Amino acid sequence: MKKHLLLATPLLITAFVANADNQERYDTYKQALEVDLNNCTEFAGVAPINEIQARALVPSKYKLVVNGTKASLVVRVSDCQEVSVNGHPGKPGRVAHIGVELISPDGTATDPNTSINNYTLSYASNIPELVEGLNRFALPAVKAPELDYEFAPPNGPSLLYASVAPLDPNSPAWFLYGTVTNPTIPSPFLANWWYLSNSGQVKMATTFPKIYFDFTSTVSFYTSSKNIIGTLIGGNSINNFPVSFRGQYTYAQMIVTLE
Repeated sequence: MKKHLLLATPLLITAFVANADNQERYDTYKQALEVDLNNCTEFAGVAPINEIQARALVPSKYKLVVNGTKASLVVRVSDCQEVSVNGHPGKPGRVAHIGVELISPDGTATDPNTSINNYTLSYASNIPELVEGLNRFALPAVKAPELDYEFAPPNGPSLLYASVAPLDPNSPAWFLYGTVTNPTIPSPFLANWWYLSNSGQVKMATTFPKIYFDFTSTVSFYTSSKNIIGTLIGGNSINNFPVSFRGQYTYAQMIVTLE
């Protein structure tokens, strides 16, 4: 009997250490998620939407940016050569956001020229570790393995095509198509994306030490009129975003916290 106990002891210790490591990793995700983004290009478009319809999708604790009777829809997609989640080895990856622009809930990112705050309506990525990490915060990020982002030629004007087809049928599928030009205007930038769940308030704060912008792109948005975004925009498309940002950056970091 003693011999069997002695043989089992190393296995028990190994299992205990593995469980401790898993718990530590889980606790780290719960406390904060750090995502390093390297050598990325992106597009973001902003379009007016009905304030009342937008208000129905955003919790009342948040104040919308409103111009007259219009709120602002923000659509963003980014392609990176390397994405590292909580210090793990980096890999190529893409993310896609749709949200409604907010007045800063916590007093950060208040300069309209170098920052933005948005409430998250949709989040998709082809990086499983990132989606799983965000899900631990009760943020409904979804996997989109076939998330496409392409533009050619590399020196603009270029044709941009981006397509998001999440695995979750409840998450909207959509795509972008249009002409983009080379980003040449450098600026620091802070982008806060928010989400409120039963677990608390999630804040995704992405700091760009330097991002190059171009504001002359002509890109349109397409989706089903029957999904949450199509209902919000009242149809299948946004024909050329009134405000567009083509961006390119060497490095940025996203810190996700639950408050």
